[in-house]
Parts: sequence; C-alpha cells; structure tokens
Amino acid sequence: MISKFSVFAFLVLFFSSCSSVLTPATAPLNVYDAYSISRDKRGIYSISRDKFIQSKLQSKILFSKGLSNIDIEIEVFYGDAYLIGLVDSKELEGKLVELAKSTDGVRKIYTYLRVKKSEYPCDSLSILANLKQNLFKDSVVEGTNVRVSIVGCDVVFSGVVDSIEQEKHAIWYAKHIDGVADVYSFIKVIK
Repeated sequence: MISKFSVFAFLVLFFSSCSSVLTPATAPLNVYDAYSISRDKRGIYSISRDKFIQSKLQSKILFSKGLSNIDIEIEVFYGDAYLIGLVDSKELEGKLVELAKSTDGVRKIYTYLRVKKSEYPCDSLSILANLKQNLFKDSVVEGTNVRVSIVGCDVVFSGVVDSIEQEKHAIWYAKHIDGVADVYSFIKVIK
C-alpha cells in the first residue's frame, strides 16, 4: 500500500519539476502549494490536468502584448477557466477571453474582469491578509481550498469545497472586512 507521505512526496517532485519546465509564467512549487494539493478535493489526475491548462494560459498571457500576469489571476477547476482581475481596457478583456478560448483543455470560461482605475479607496493587501487569516483560523473553512482574489476593492472567491457552509463562512468574513465593496463567489461545492 502506498503511504500518504509517498503520494505527497511524489506530488511535490512532479509539480516542482513540471512547473520549472512547462511554466515560465509561474514560480516553482512551494511548500504551501504542496500542502494545498494534498488537501484538494479533486483527484490527482484532475489537479495535474487543471494545473497544465492553467500554465498554458498563463504562458500565453505572458507573451501577449498589453496583458500581465500581475493583475490577472487564472484558476482552472475541472477544465473550467476562471479569469479574475484587472485589465487596462475592454479590448484587452476580449483578448484575454480569446486566449482562454483557444487554449486546449478549456471547457468553459468564467470571468470577473474589471477595467483598472488609477486608484481605489481601499487597501487590497490589508483586505487579503485579513481575509486569509480569518479563513485559516476558521474551523469550518479549509483555507487552502478557497482561493481569494482582490479585484479593486471586491473580493472574488474560487476553489472547490465539500460543503455550502464553507462557502457561506468565506463570504461572511469577506462582507465583514472594512473596505470591501462587493463579494462574488465562483466556489464549486462537490460531495
């Protein structure tokens, strides 16, 4: 029988070697990523396929004029691509969606994209830090399964959880943080 540690060690080695070869837009796998993978609700096949699709799309963005991986977060769950972030114009938003459409393996595309403003009336790093701290301390939410993006002053969730209660807790925390304008959830609940 294969131990849980052996599978975990394999995942760390697999993703760290793949990420450096296949994904110029992403950093090598770190300890948080390895832990997150071990807690993920998807199977190893789904995780690796989704990471590969995500890497291809991030690479396309890296080499596209006008688009930046800094302001755009890409998440992929079960082949569905989530494009979350800020773009400089509506035209670049369309370009980003077209890149996702032309990426092999992408089934559906979900977007939460906003045209970038010169400044926002909130501290996005403070919102992110506060929210992450609350999610990791919560006894219901598995903080590694809920992805958090800050778009302007809006909080956008994505990820895969196994109960609606986890999503409700995450949304509750976001709505009770100073400076948050709106909260949107792409969280998928699977059993």
